[in-house]
Amino acid sequence: MNHQELDQYLRQLDNIEKIQIETHENINDFDGDELLLEKGSIIPRMQEDYFFDKGPIFINKHHRFADMPLHMHAFIEINYIYSGVCRQIINDQEVMLTEGQVCLLDKDVPHTIPALGENDILVNIIMKKETFSTAFLSLLDNNGIVSSFLANAVLENQQHDRYILFHSQDNDNLQYIIKNMLCEFFAPRDYSLEMVNHYVPVMFTELMRVYQLDKNFELTRKSGKTNIIEILHYIQSHYRDCTLTTLSETFNFNPNYLGNMLKERTGKTFSELVQTERMIHAAKLLSNTDKSIEEIAYDIGYESLGFFYRKFKDHFGQTPTRFRRNNK
Repeated sequence: MNHQELDQYLRQLDNIEKIQIETHENINDFDGDELLLEKGSIIPRMQEDYFFDKGPIFINKHHRFADMPLHMHAFIEINYIYSGVCRQIINDQEVMLTEGQVCLLDKDVPHTIPALGENDILVNIIMKKETFSTAFLSLLDNNGIVSSFLANAVLENQQHDRYILFHSQDNDNLQYIIKNMLCEFFAPRDYSLEMVNHYVPVMFTELMRVYQLDKNFELTRKSGKTNIIEILHYIQSHYRDCTLTTLSETFNFNPNYLGNMLKERTGKTFSELVQTERMIHAAKLLSNTDKSIEEIAYDIGYESLGFFYRKFKDHFGQTPTRFRRNNK
């Protein structure tokens, strides 16, 4: 299936839509075993077992022409607006999604979807909570302090707000990634499920770029504003010899103010951010090169080999020698 065939597939009426376009009454999902009205709840809850018999990710097109009644899920749901618009009521709050946007819903968030029109095509990408967490947590390890900051920010937002709307309509790369993923799922061939599983972290990485632009993460300084991502990128590029003084001078901040703000926004001190970046590079060098441990320590900014050993063991729970043996 190519993108043109995908478009035809999504726009054609399926069997349920052929009925709903005539009756305007919802007949999907609410008479099946996948829904459970749990004790003490008045909101039906979609169960995991119905959807994940072939793997941890399931994709389907939302049926048009009838209201989707109030419900919630025992899993994570990603709503992708392939075409048109979609209005949802999430936790009693109206949210309007437009073509190309993505909405991430946490598990057990009550929501309803008024009837979609003919040109309004919503695709649901659902996954188990642990699949979602693993995909994001993989971005926290050995990918740099910028990725770590953004992944933590998304996880924290999703935990507190219970849903996130990504204004991804202008991100062509994300549209391409998701459409490829849909092609693999709706027209499976050899290794299609593996391809879908690999697309998920790529999709989340692209969504983090969108999230960064949405949130902006600005810090205020005397001469104006700067973006915390710029500062983290600077640390990431100058981790070997970066100091709080040079960082403050580069971005025109008071050193104490900047240090406090970094701790507040990232949860780490300046020294811990530098240390994290150094450890990431040390791990890569140990795994992918034959450089001596002494050379690696010097390359990443440590003059004392003993100090490097202590910091590495504190970070990874094992010595550089053992780490190399396990990961070479």
